[in-house]
Amino acid sequence: MAKITIENRGKSAEVPDGELTILEAGEKAGVDMEFGCRDCTCGTCAVEIASGMENLSTPTEQEIDVLDTWNRDPEKFRLTCCVKVMKGEVVVREGAH
Repeated sequence: MAKITIENRGKSAEVPDGELTILEAGEKAGVDMEFGCRDCTCGTCAVEIASGMENLSTPTEQEIDVLDTWNRDPEKFRLTCCVKVMKGEVVVREGAH
């Protein structure tokens, strides 16, 4: 099982490896996270990855383009609606724009 922690909310949840996006994992942890589209196009769900970037699915070209549009470094930020928690522990910070 993987673990997601929403740092600034003090909430965590264990989630099945590779099955849930960060957004879905956050919802499982009881956190209503900001999002607009759920299909990796609008960018409103961008969060900073505090730790565990290596435990997330590889970014798609579409995600990188959306992050670039919002001037978010894909080495630090990901879109919660399209990135899956693959394994291990991931810590995110909401509102770190």
